[in-house]
Amino acid sequence: MKEPLGKWDEKLVEHLLKHGDDLSFTKYFWKECEANEGEHKQYARFSRATYLSHGGLSHAKVARALDMSYSTVWTWSKLNQLPKLGHYLKVFLALGEPRDRRVWLSVNNSPGHAVPLGPLVEVPLEIRGWEDIEPLLAQLQPTAVIPDGLSRTFLFGFLLGMVIGDAAKPRQGEWHRHLNLTLSEKYSTNRYLGEFTCLCAASAGLRMERATDLPRSHNKPHGFYCWTSQSSALIDWIYNVCLGLTDEELTTYDAVRMNWALTGPDDFRRGLIQGLAESDGSVNIASQTVEFWIGPNWEFGAKLLGSFGLHSFRSREALCVSKAQVVKSLAVPLFSPLLKTVRYTRYQKLAGARRMAMGGSRLPDEVRGTITRLKAEGFTVSEVSEKIIDAYGISVSFEALKRWAGRHLGEGDRKTALNGGTQKVGQKAAEY
Repeated sequence: MKEPLGKWDEKLVEHLLKHGDDLSFTKYFWKECEANEGEHKQYARFSRATYLSHGGLSHAKVARALDMSYSTVWTWSKLNQLPKLGHYLKVFLALGEPRDRRVWLSVNNSPGHAVPLGPLVEVPLEIRGWEDIEPLLAQLQPTAVIPDGLSRTFLFGFLLGMVIGDAAKPRQGEWHRHLNLTLSEKYSTNRYLGEFTCLCAASAGLRMERATDLPRSHNKPHGFYCWTSQSSALIDWIYNVCLGLTDEELTTYDAVRMNWALTGPDDFRRGLIQGLAESDGSVNIASQTVEFWIGPNWEFGAKLLGSFGLHSFRSREALCVSKAQVVKSLAVPLFSPLLKTVRYTRYQKLAGARRMAMGGSRLPDEVRGTITRLKAEGFTVSEVSEKIIDAYGISVSFEALKRWAGRHLGEGDRKTALNGGTQKVGQKAAEY
């Protein structure tokens, strides 16, 4: 006597008997269930075995007819085990068709893109504006408690900024992408940045944890903090749809296609800017600018800053924000006041400093003397600039510092000041 089947098992069998090996249901899933040719053939045999078994053939005869093992036919007939596409069909019968221009995506899968473990969410195949993102955030189930005062909209923006920037997005073989984040131990606040990125991932339903740190070496004196996330089709979707990149493109060399992000609410765009700034931003005290080292994405970065009324300009490889705009940007702000990283501290310092004229002739005698002494002690122009802000609360242009230091030093020291101590816009201001 056959054991009774569950509700969805019955529907599965009914579908197989009616539709056979038709794969049209796969189009309702992310990348058509990411099934390969072998899995298509396996599903066809599963369909045929189900048909023959329900036609009255014994398990042994079905096994001989399809050149399969008896144990496989038996487990398939009992629905104790299913081929990969059998699991997806069962999910489809339970959920039905997604809304227009959307597909079902399983945040978690068993290894090898096999069983969809859920949760299943509807994701758009193309993002036309924020209205396509907002429903998804409501579906995603956080994997950690989100502190009061932090919106998931902001956290998702910050996560995307980190994905564009510092976070590596490797994909190996048939595995889904995962995120790797490696930050220098030179600054302890980088640990807070890594943990905050984990919170952002958790807000999107992704697991991300601290990994084994990398030790210092002969050419890396500080070592590195490390974090890594689970592999997930959701990260693939973020890369392909949110960032608009193909699997063959890289954020290092290829510009993201994210104009949809400019339609997002202030909280989302603020998170996106801060994620970009904390991963690929720097504060150049000497040139009195904030610099975004975002490679091919400077045009998108300029539009993003412009959405808050901020003007920027490109200097060599960096997208730069001038001193006047830095002050204006405090209303955003560009760096995270929650994390208070070294970048944020320098950003606050630059924004709060009183700017002096470029010529240097209006510098107080005490400041001029300090500049001369610091250069004589071997400090670079960038270091002198920051020390002057710390001591006097004024920012002196790079050109003025260089001229003043060179004018009052001996020939040997002048060479150090003008060569070894230079720091130009277009060169990253500090190691982070």
